[in-house]
Amino acid sequence: ASTGDFGKGRKLMPVETGKKAIDFLLEHSGSRHNLELDFFGGEPLMNWDAVKEIIAYARSKEQEYNKCFRFTVTTNGMLLNDENIDFINREMKNVVLSLDGRKCVNDAMRLTVNGKGSYDIFVPKFQKLVEKRRGGKFTEYYVRGTFTKNNLDFAQDVYHIADDLGFDQLSVEPVIADESEPYALTEADLPKIYEEYEKLAVEMIRRKKEEGGCFNFFHFMIDLEGGPCVAKRLSGCGSGTEHLAVTPWGDLYPCHQFVGNEDFLMGNVFEGLKRTDIRDSFKSCNVYSKEKCRECFARFYCSGGCAANSYNFHGDIHNTYDIGCALQKKRVECAIMIKAAEAEI
Repeated sequence: ASTGDFGKGRKLMPVETGKKAIDFLLEHSGSRHNLELDFFGGEPLMNWDAVKEIIAYARSKEQEYNKCFRFTVTTNGMLLNDENIDFINREMKNVVLSLDGRKCVNDAMRLTVNGKGSYDIFVPKFQKLVEKRRGGKFTEYYVRGTFTKNNLDFAQDVYHIADDLGFDQLSVEPVIADESEPYALTEADLPKIYEEYEKLAVEMIRRKKEEGGCFNFFHFMIDLEGGPCVAKRLSGCGSGTEHLAVTPWGDLYPCHQFVGNEDFLMGNVFEGLKRTDIRDSFKSCNVYSKEKCRECFARFYCSGGCAANSYNFHGDIHNTYDIGCALQKKRVECAIMIKAAEAEI
């Protein structure tokens, strides 16, 4: 997000703002017992002392409010060390590790401040974190990458992360960018992306049949029998209603992708929620409010897609991001194909 400034300039969140965000969440979460809090950037490890103090504050409030906090951190790994790895594995229910794939792919997009590649710096740190995490209190993690026009052969990046680096929880997702960007995906790229998804699905089936196991690929994980509750199937992530982003200066937005757009400024943790009309607009945003979703077979698996992407490409959260829709349908098809193959194993 604009190298971490989200259109508003870089700033580290003061501890008091973080504590006030905890208070806001406690006061507005009603009878809900489990509360999720994600540390996201920029790079949260640049403000590590604040992260630890905010977590300690949240923990101190759990019994009083009958709540259970579940923490997640997303990190590029540059500042990982033994101390914060141990803390993350002790306190973070989930951790998201940013790695785009093969060294040449990653280093084309993720450069250090001196213009050099970052792959060789953080990959060993990721491996140490995951190795320590296995068998511990919390085991969930994802290595999360992004594919662009420059690596449409992204199945090779998935294989590299799994086979060469030893990670088994993977998510490699399409870049979302204006078509003017040289790395942006366009409709012309769809056939190649479809081919790559199918190639990946076939390989995963082969591994399950011949080797008895495989890595998990986030976008192919689907539950055809149970799955999310009805509310999640209808409205997805709950941005603007069940989910809010808090900026370092305490402003509230429906999610991090709206930060900096004053039309979506909902309030501030110090002053409270001011724009209930924004909340109500997001509350009404679901697969039945989106014309393109009404007859789509995948609507209850993507829940209408990302509201921010819809707004950024169409100026309306009740629309859909067309390339995203096309890719989601292909991923659901591949997920069903894997499920069908698993039934025969």
